[in-house]
Amino acid sequence: MAGTLKDRFLLSVLSPLSILLKITGVFVIQNAETQWRQSLYRFWTFVVLISAVQSNIYIFVRRTLIIEFLLSGQQINVNRLIQVLLNELIRLSALVSDTIIHLSLVFKIWPSVTLFLETLDSVDLDFGRPNLSPIKRYSIYGLIYVLVTVVLNWIFSIYWDLNHPVRLVYWLDMLQNFIRIFANQGFTVIPVWIFIICGQLCIFYTRKLIANLKLLNFVVRNATGVPSRIVAQQRTFAHLRSLKQLYEAADLLHRHFSTILAVNCFLTVVTMLTSSYYVIEFFKSGRLIVLCWDASDVLDSFVRFWLICHTSDRIRETTTECISVLRSLRDAGNEGNLSECNNKITSYIIEISQIRKNIERHSLKGVLSLSKRLIIPTLEIIFTYLLIIYQFQSAGEGSP
Repeated sequence: MAGTLKDRFLLSVLSPLSILLKITGVFVIQNAETQWRQSLYRFWTFVVLISAVQSNIYIFVRRTLIIEFLLSGQQINVNRLIQVLLNELIRLSALVSDTIIHLSLVFKIWPSVTLFLETLDSVDLDFGRPNLSPIKRYSIYGLIYVLVTVVLNWIFSIYWDLNHPVRLVYWLDMLQNFIRIFANQGFTVIPVWIFIICGQLCIFYTRKLIANLKLLNFVVRNATGVPSRIVAQQRTFAHLRSLKQLYEAADLLHRHFSTILAVNCFLTVVTMLTSSYYVIEFFKSGRLIVLCWDASDVLDSFVRFWLICHTSDRIRETTTECISVLRSLRDAGNEGNLSECNNKITSYIIEISQIRKNIERHSLKGVLSLSKRLIIPTLEIIFTYLLIIYQFQSAGEGSP
């Protein structure tokens, strides 16, 4: 498909996930045919945003246990206190996280994606506007993932509501919970898949550039005449410019997505902690359906956390491989007496190494570097807190 990288990405690569984004009002149409369509779309975007936020607030207030717990006048029970605190923790964290992520989806993420694509456009042109169908499949995976998680949670929620004591406004609770589930399960995971798709695009071009650099390495080692050396030098400079653009795009991607990824990682950790507790409790009470619901939440959170870390690791691995290939090319240039080219390669290695450090620094707002090495320590922390919770329960049951 001809056109700029931005057009090909938004119209082709991001499809069919973009269809869901348009329906839910978080995909910004910048080139709508008429002014009234733009106005209508902005109106729909704010309707969805306000509906999602108010549904979270409604369910949080409607189903909070803290007021009932404080006004009951009964003696404080440790088990009940732990359940109330965990219930409020997951609802409050979901309310805050979903609001931040949804606002970022509407106001921040698309300018960031546009800037990322414009940074890579010259690289795309250098490679002759290649076919991006290998990246398109991640959009399909993202759409399937979002729909499966949302539908599963809707099914479990309906079961829970049908087996729950009748509320004052039952149909309104069902409607608000329906909106809240889509907001929490859909809007929070959509930025993760956009990050994955953009990351895979960056990896796609980096892999192509690595292959070209290896081929150039072979050409430089076998260059004998002056014309062939001049051609090798020109190709080297062109590849170095493309490589710098790729590193800047990767740095931009991590920098602009750092807030939304940090919020997502926080929410996944909280969900894994609270849902793991409920899995144990429901298993002991024999409530298998709600046990499966919380187990699916644990699995969803773990997979989401792993996907974020895996994508960041893949970007880091390909960029590290680029530096080793550049060093090999520099050594080949020493053998071919390409001193000017070698000096340029050395300066690029230094500059790119600094950009790679910036990527590490921007991973999670300067707090942690995104990597699969985080997964095991995170699980250890969750298990530690679960042990502490059950120690409190045991102490409460043993007290007179």
